[in-house]
Amino acid sequence: MSAVSEITLYDRKQARLVSEQVFEKSFMQFFYGHPLGLALADIFIKRTWFSRLYGWLKSRKSSARQIQAFVVLHDIDIAEVELPLHAYPCFSAFFTRKLKAGSRPVPADQRILFSPADARLSVWKIQADQVLPVKGRHFSLAQLLRDEKLADKYRDGDCLVFRLAPADYHRYIHIDHGMQGPVRRINGYLHSVSPLALQNMLAVFTENQREYCSIQTRNFGEVIQIDVGALVVGRITQHKVDGGLVERGEEKGYFDFGGSTIILLFKAGVISIDADIRQHSALGIETLVRQGEGIAYSLLNPSLLTPSLLTPSSIQETHAN
Repeated sequence: MSAVSEITLYDRKQARLVSEQVFEKSFMQFFYGHPLGLALADIFIKRTWFSRLYGWLKSRKSSARQIQAFVVLHDIDIAEVELPLHAYPCFSAFFTRKLKAGSRPVPADQRILFSPADARLSVWKIQADQVLPVKGRHFSLAQLLRDEKLADKYRDGDCLVFRLAPADYHRYIHIDHGMQGPVRRINGYLHSVSPLALQNMLAVFTENQREYCSIQTRNFGEVIQIDVGALVVGRITQHKVDGGLVERGEEKGYFDFGGSTIILLFKAGVISIDADIRQHSALGIETLVRQGEGIAYSLLNPSLLTPSLLTPSSIQETHAN
């Protein structure tokens, strides 16, 4: 059983390792670093009602007084926040805040894969059907998706895991132009997705509540996006539950209060991941990324892509037919 230790991250901007400011550290120390706490977490904490209750407390008017301290503790840049802090009626409202237009631009080169969210990124290889984290327990795509036929398409591909800490901006965007399929919901528990939980628990992603869809993208082929609920996440809000035409950089949805995770699955040979991210992931170190920040590059030959995916207008025509 691992005790709570510092979570080491790679900061690309400073090109150095930093320590994460752990939210509710004493809580995490007991429930995910102590045998008794871990047992209680498995009995009580992972239950949906616990997260709903916690979220309700953060939606009360009295919780608004916690916003300023939270901003200071996590060094949140309020200059990019859409509204002044006093305009948020409760902590939960601040948590799902929007940013000012232009705060998270996406790359001009459309073959660059960018991060869909502010997050801590790990890149994991898929070997046959198994996702193999450097730290934490391996799991199969079939378990994750509950669809063996779909999982088989991503054998030997790439699994990108974006962990959103509570201090992060919790709205996320589409990585490319394309056609999104309907969202499938898988009910489950709400484990923490912190590195500690991944190390100490047999299953997190394959037990947690999650929602996923296939997206036929212009520059990366068919991609699966899995939005994973986590401890004290009240809910996941999807803007296009039934699917439809999506644009690069368009907001896909947001997580209510709590930590959470986005998983992107790419087929084999589709992307080349930036070297610094690959190198630190191989050491079990997550890389800090911001929404819109380039993290990989498409290896697909544009001439081999389906014509209907080359322009938004042709996607619209295909959809209409």
